[in-house]
Amino acid sequence: MKNIDAMIDSMSLDEQIGQLLCINLSNLINAEKYDEIEAIGKRTHLGSYFFQRIPSERIRKVSEILDKYSAAPTIVAADIENGIGNRVTGTTEEALPLPMAWGAGNAPELVEAAHNAVAERCRQLGIHWSFSPVVDINYNYLNAVVNVRGISDKPEQVIKIGGAAIRGIQKNGFMVATAKHFPGDGMDSRNQHLSPSVNTLSKEEWMVTYGRVYKEMIQQGTAAIMIGHIALPAFDEKLNDWLGYLPATISYNLITKLLKQELGFEGCVVSDAMPMVGVCAAVHPDRLAIEFVKAGGDMVLFALPEYFDQLKEAVLSGEISRERIRDAVSRVLHMKQKARLFEAEEDVLKELTGSYDLPALSNQLAEKSITLVRNYAHDVPLSLKPGDRVLLLNIQKDGSPNTLTALEEEFNKRGIETLSFVNPDREDIEPYMAESAAVFLNLRISCKDYMAGTLGISWEHIRTLWRGMVLRHPKCIFTSFGDPYKLYDYSYAKTYINTYSSTESTQRAFVKAVLGEIPFEGKNPVGFKGLFDAEV
Repeated sequence: MKNIDAMIDSMSLDEQIGQLLCINLSNLINAEKYDEIEAIGKRTHLGSYFFQRIPSERIRKVSEILDKYSAAPTIVAADIENGIGNRVTGTTEEALPLPMAWGAGNAPELVEAAHNAVAERCRQLGIHWSFSPVVDINYNYLNAVVNVRGISDKPEQVIKIGGAAIRGIQKNGFMVATAKHFPGDGMDSRNQHLSPSVNTLSKEEWMVTYGRVYKEMIQQGTAAIMIGHIALPAFDEKLNDWLGYLPATISYNLITKLLKQELGFEGCVVSDAMPMVGVCAAVHPDRLAIEFVKAGGDMVLFALPEYFDQLKEAVLSGEISRERIRDAVSRVLHMKQKARLFEAEEDVLKELTGSYDLPALSNQLAEKSITLVRNYAHDVPLSLKPGDRVLLLNIQKDGSPNTLTALEEEFNKRGIETLSFVNPDREDIEPYMAESAAVFLNLRISCKDYMAGTLGISWEHIRTLWRGMVLRHPKCIFTSFGDPYKLYDYSYAKTYINTYSSTESTQRAFVKAVLGEIPFEGKNPVGFKGLFDAEV
């Protein structure tokens, strides 16, 4: 075990400040601009970097460059919210189903095993820090940020499944986890990327919901908690009439008083991405890092190299105390120790078992999640035979590629012919209706597909149904491969299924369930008044 205090004593102020910065290097890595990366490391003594989609073989190369200038090993971070399949290029791993599918499957032991496998694979590639799990409570069906990234609208289910994810990620010290987004998204319908958002609960309501969740995540030992650009008026003071309350990212009352002191969190507090309008609307860009660290934050995400100079000047002027910097560095280094970064990497890698089967785990998660919400016409399970044809009408964002091709493959394997369309006009499909044994309306609309201010349906989503011809087909099946609340928009559906995800494993599981090869095991992890109730 490293003596963290002695390490900090041996660091210069520049080296200490460098430990508080996490820069998104994705563009430079993809462009192979290693000289520029080295210049950043030399200038800032960078302690962490973040990536989104880069080739797997470049991860360790970048770490080696940065390690030359950092006073402690570089910790590599990414949004590993559902595996590495959609984060790292050049790998064959498939993404896990999205978190709401875990909530529907209600199998914490399986969630833990899958996350332990993901942690092993990540460490093999040189990734140490996952910005997951999302432990927001999806109370507002209009929220376009949480949605299927959230587990449930029930705190107890978020605790059960989110806790399992943390245990799996951190089980062997191959990786550390991050519970996010404190003080809790899912109340507001606004998107922090585009606008400040607000958690409107009272103190009493917050403590038994989001507060309860974060207490449990702290007890589970989460190494980090991410602060969202979310105001919490019940625990804060009004700033002014036009903004209202500070986003938590720069609120001393929320980071230091509530999270660190009242809830007792001793780990690393990392900001959400600093370019988001949710925080930029509240403070001048040159003050972002300063105000976050003053409020009690420890690691600045999506930092810019100039944040290093701004923080240093604030320390030298006395605006930020040396004690605050020391506390932040201590929390970062303890997290790095939890990720076993002070051990010889070859020794850590020897402990990787490689015995996991991620595709099998992904399939199991998917098969447990498929939820039959309505079956008024008793359409499912379908009795289809080789030679039958089905229409796949994929309703999605205009211009986006059709990613539901695994549905076609699975039906074709069974000798069932498929005819697939994306956002077709009624006239496009009319010639095929009578000869089709079933019509599938596949709705691929979710926060993962849009990531914008709304998940509502638009003109491109209704022209398929114009004049109601499709609805008259005797086997018309609506399935949301994303947003679980689409029954609100398509309330006339007699047969409606939620899968919460559109991964290949989810598509394969859906075909099995709809053909009666496996049961519909999923339970509603969220509810919608008047349409369906939460069941877990």
